[in-house]
Amino acid sequence: MPVVWRAGGFEAVPKQPAESAGKALDLGLFRVTVRDARVGVETESFGSKKQRFLIVRMRVVNEGKETESLSQGGLADGVVALTKAGKWVKPERVEGVAGGAETSVVQPGLPVEASAMWEMGPADSPKKLTVGLRKWTYDHGFTDSTFAWRVGLEDDVLAGRLTLPVVSP
Repeated sequence: MPVVWRAGGFEAVPKQPAESAGKALDLGLFRVTVRDARVGVETESFGSKKQRFLIVRMRVVNEGKETESLSQGGLADGVVALTKAGKWVKPERVEGVAGGAETSVVQPGLPVEASAMWEMGPADSPKKLTVGLRKWTYDHGFTDSTFAWRVGLEDDVLAGRLTLPVVSP
């Protein structure tokens, strides 16, 4: 029993450790440094209509060996924001810039400045935003033996939880 006491006891590891902006977080497949949250206006994906977004800016480094997407099937699957109703939601869009050029992927070892974006209504103006970052693990699926990077999708298990002030334009 003295060994357990010296190692810190039986205290549970928090499922959602509180983190602060500016600190690099190891998510397994990605190393992410969340910079800030702001309200911005962007052109919609289709057409020329402008839309207000809640934007979280972050630096992303791919720690894997293959190119990964910033959007669905990639980084976007592991970034969530907490709504007023207490539900975690994925961003509608994730865009990136690497070396001054727009990109939708992250190359291994090369940093990308990414923006995760959630659509906002015309009257929405939150003062703060809680962002969750999910852990990625390299393992095989339940029914197959193929190894791949997989993101943990449980809402109560996050690698990091950050509450950020939202800067309005």
